[in-house]
Amino acid sequence: MTKKMDATETFEKSQEYVTKNIANSEKMVESMIEMNAAMFKGGEALAKKVYDNYVANMAAGFDGVKALNKTSDVAEFYKVATSNMAATAERITEQSKGVAELSGRVMKENGEAARLAYSKSFAVNF
Repeated sequence: MTKKMDATETFEKSQEYVTKNIANSEKMVESMIEMNAAMFKGGEALAKKVYDNYVANMAAGFDGVKALNKTSDVAEFYKVATSNMAATAERITEQSKGVAELSGRVMKENGEAARLAYSKSFAVNF
Protein backbone atom coordinates (compact mmCIF):
# COMPACT_ATOMS: atom_id res chain seq x y z
CA MET A 1 0.00 0.00 0.00
CA THR A 2 1.13 3.45 -0.70
CA LYS A 3 1.19 6.01 1.97
CA LYS A 4 0.01 9.49 1.16
CA MET A 5 2.10 12.33 2.47
CA ASP A 6 0.36 15.31 3.91
CA ALA A 7 1.38 18.86 3.01
CA THR A 8 3.49 19.37 6.15
CA GLU A 9 5.51 16.20 5.56
CA THR A 10 6.03 17.12 1.90
CA PHE A 11 7.17 20.60 2.89
CA GLU A 12 9.59 19.22 5.49
CA LYS A 13 11.09 16.75 3.03
CA SER A 14 11.46 19.48 0.41
CA GLN A 15 13.06 21.76 2.96
CA GLU A 16 15.47 18.99 4.01
CA TYR A 17 16.37 18.33 0.37
CA VAL A 18 17.06 22.02 -0.31
CA THR A 19 19.10 22.35 2.89
CA LYS A 20 21.31 19.43 1.86
CA ASN A 21 21.75 20.87 -1.63
CA ILE A 22 22.69 24.27 -0.24
CA ALA A 23 25.35 22.63 1.94
CA ASN A 24 26.63 20.58 -1.01
CA SER A 25 26.79 23.67 -3.22
CA GLU A 26 28.68 25.58 -0.55
CA LYS A 27 31.23 22.74 -0.31
CA MET A 28 31.68 22.75 -4.07
CA VAL A 29 32.14 26.52 -4.25
CA GLU A 30 34.59 26.53 -1.33
CA SER A 31 36.66 23.80 -2.93
CA MET A 32 36.73 25.63 -6.27
CA ILE A 33 37.85 28.82 -4.52
CA GLU A 34 40.64 26.89 -2.78
CA MET A 35 41.72 25.30 -6.06
CA ASN A 36 41.72 28.63 -7.90
CA ALA A 37 43.71 30.26 -5.10
CA ALA A 38 46.34 27.50 -5.34
CA MET A 39 46.54 27.88 -9.11
CA PHE A 40 46.85 31.66 -8.93
CA LYS A 41 49.56 31.31 -6.27
CA GLY A 42 51.52 28.93 -8.51
CA GLY A 43 51.07 31.17 -11.54
CA GLU A 44 52.21 34.16 -9.55
CA ALA A 45 55.34 32.32 -8.38
CA LEU A 46 56.18 31.36 -11.97
CA ALA A 47 55.58 34.88 -13.27
CA LYS A 48 57.80 36.33 -10.55
CA LYS A 49 60.56 33.85 -11.34
CA VAL A 50 60.46 34.65 -15.06
CA TYR A 51 60.34 38.40 -14.36
CA ASP A 52 63.30 38.18 -11.95
CA ASN A 53 65.24 36.28 -14.62
CA TYR A 54 64.38 38.98 -17.17
CA VAL A 55 65.59 41.75 -14.84
CA ALA A 56 68.81 39.87 -14.08
CA ASN A 57 69.44 39.23 -17.79
CA MET A 58 68.88 42.88 -18.72
CA ALA A 59 71.26 44.05 -15.99
CA ALA A 60 73.86 41.49 -17.06
CA GLY A 61 73.46 42.60 -20.68
CA PHE A 62 74.12 46.23 -19.80
CA ASP A 63 77.08 45.24 -17.63
CA GLY A 64 78.47 43.23 -20.53
CA VAL A 65 78.16 46.14 -22.95
CA LYS A 66 79.82 48.47 -20.42
CA ALA A 67 82.70 45.99 -20.04
CA LEU A 68 83.06 45.78 -23.83
CA ASN A 69 83.07 49.57 -24.06
CA LYS A 70 86.02 49.75 -21.65
CA THR A 71 88.25 47.48 -23.76
CA SER A 72 91.27 49.05 -25.43
CA ASP A 73 92.03 46.64 -28.26
CA VAL A 74 90.56 43.81 -30.32
CA ALA A 75 92.17 41.03 -28.27
CA GLU A 76 90.74 42.38 -25.04
CA PHE A 77 87.37 42.96 -26.75
CA TYR A 78 87.33 39.32 -27.89
CA LYS A 79 88.28 38.09 -24.40
CA VAL A 80 85.52 40.13 -22.72
CA ALA A 81 82.95 39.17 -25.37
CA THR A 82 83.79 35.47 -24.97
CA SER A 83 83.56 35.77 -21.19
CA ASN A 84 80.18 37.54 -21.50
CA MET A 85 78.81 34.79 -23.76
CA ALA A 86 80.01 32.03 -21.41
CA ALA A 87 78.46 33.79 -18.41
CA THR A 88 75.22 34.32 -20.34
CA ALA A 89 75.01 30.65 -21.34
CA GLU A 90 75.66 29.55 -17.75
CA ARG A 91 73.11 32.00 -16.33
CA ILE A 92 70.42 30.97 -18.84
CA THR A 93 71.07 27.29 -18.13
CA GLU A 94 70.63 27.86 -14.39
CA GLN A 95 67.55 30.01 -14.93
CA SER A 96 65.97 27.42 -17.20
CA LYS A 97 66.66 24.73 -14.63
CA GLY A 98 65.06 26.88 -11.91
CA VAL A 99 61.97 27.60 -14.00
CA ALA A 100 61.60 23.93 -14.93
CA GLU A 101 61.87 22.85 -11.27
CA LEU A 102 59.38 25.50 -10.17
CA SER A 103 57.01 24.55 -12.99
CA GLY A 104 57.10 20.92 -11.92
CA ARG A 105 56.43 21.85 -8.31
CA VAL A 106 53.56 24.18 -9.32
CA MET A 107 52.02 21.51 -11.54
CA LYS A 108 52.22 18.98 -8.70
CA GLU A 109 50.65 21.44 -6.23
CA ASN A 110 47.91 22.36 -8.72
CA GLY A 111 47.19 18.70 -9.35
CA GLU A 112 46.89 18.10 -5.61
CA ALA A 113 44.63 21.16 -5.23
CA ALA A 114 42.43 19.88 -8.07
CA ARG A 115 42.31 16.42 -6.52
CA LEU A 116 41.27 17.86 -3.16
CA ALA A 117 38.68 20.11 -4.80
CA TYR A 118 37.26 17.16 -6.72
CA SER A 119 37.08 14.95 -3.65
CA LYS A 120 35.45 17.72 -1.58
CA SER A 121 33.03 18.62 -4.33
CA PHE A 122 31.81 15.09 -4.80
CA ALA A 123 31.84 14.07 -1.17
CA VAL A 124 28.34 15.41 -0.99
CA ASN A 125 25.60 14.52 1.43
CA PHE A 126 22.48 13.24 -0.29
